[in-house]
Amino acid sequence: MKPINYKRKYFFPPEFRYIFLLFFLSLTFISYSQKTVKEVVQDGISKAKLGDFKEAIKSFELAISMDSTGAESYYNRGIVKSELKDYDAAINDFSKVIALRPTYPEPYYNRGLAENCKKTYMVAIVDYTKAINLKADFPAAYLNRGLSKFDLKDYKEAIMDFSRALQYQPDNAAAYYNRGLSYFSLNDYSASITDFDKAIKYDSASSAYYSGRGAAKAAAGNMEEAIVDFDAAIRLNPLDINNCLNKGLAHLYLKNYKASLQDYSKAIEIDSTNPEGYVNRGVSRQYLDDKPGACEDWKKAAELGSVKAKSYFDKYCSP
Repeated sequence: MKPINYKRKYFFPPEFRYIFLLFFLSLTFISYSQKTVKEVVQDGISKAKLGDFKEAIKSFELAISMDSTGAESYYNRGIVKSELKDYDAAINDFSKVIALRPTYPEPYYNRGLAENCKKTYMVAIVDYTKAINLKADFPAAYLNRGLSKFDLKDYKEAIMDFSRALQYQPDNAAAYYNRGLSYFSLNDYSASITDFDKAIKYDSASSAYYSGRGAAKAAAGNMEEAIVDFDAAIRLNPLDINNCLNKGLAHLYLKNYKASLQDYSKAIEIDSTNPEGYVNRGVSRQYLDDKPGACEDWKKAAELGSVKAKSYFDKYCSP
C-alpha cells in the first residue's frame, strides 16, 4: 500500500484558564443611614454568592439609590455584571469606584479582568499594572497581566509575570501551568515540562495540566510518555475531545494504527461535528488497508468543511 503523504497536526496545548478572582469589598460605615445601606449591600452579596445575580443587582441598585457615593455598591454590582458577561457595564461600575476610591487596587484589577474578557489586552495590562503599583504583593494581578501578555504573544514578558506571581505564591499551580504554556509557545519543551510537573504536584486533579504536559512531551518526541499523560487527562475529563485527538496523533507517530483508530473513534463520539477526528481516523484506516472506510471518513470530514480531507478524498478515492 502506498502510504499517505499527509501533514500531521501539531500538538497543541489546551486553552489556558483565566483566574477570575473577584473581591467583595466591605468598607467601614459610620452613620445609622449608612448602616442601612451596608445591610442592603450585604444582602446583595449574599444573593450573588448564591448565583442569584439579577436579585443581587436589584439590591446594589437600591443601595446606590440610598447613597450614590457608596463605592462598595458600584463595586459589587460591577462584579455581578462581570459574571453576567456585561463587561462594558462592569467597566463603568469599576471606573466609578476608582473615582471614589482611587487608592484601592481591587477595582483596577477587576476592571482589567473585564477588559481582558473584551480582548482589549493592552488596556487590561494598564489596569493590572496600576493595581500592582498600589499593592505589590498581588499575585493574581501578576498572573492575569501575564495572561494578557500571553494573548498578545509576548511570551517572554508573560513568563516574567508568572514568575513574579510565584514569588508570592510558590504553590500556585495555575501560575506554573500558564508559565509552562508560555515556554511551550517558545518551543522550550524542557522548561515547559518542568512547569507542568510542578502544576501537577500542587493540583493533581486538573486534566488540563496533564494534557499540557502530554503536548509538551509529544512535541519533544516522547510519544510513549505523552500517551500516559493524555490517558490521565482523559480519566479526569473524558469529554475533552482534544485529549483524544492528541492521543490518536501520538499513536499515529508510533505507527500504532489500531490504537489511533480507537482514539479518533472516541473523539467522534464526543463531537461528531469536529472534522479532525474523521480526517485522521481516515488516515488510520488507510494505513490499515481499509480504503473504503478511509474514503467514507474523508468524505464526511470534507462535508464538515475540512480542506485537507477533500484533498485526501480527491487523491485516493476519486475514480
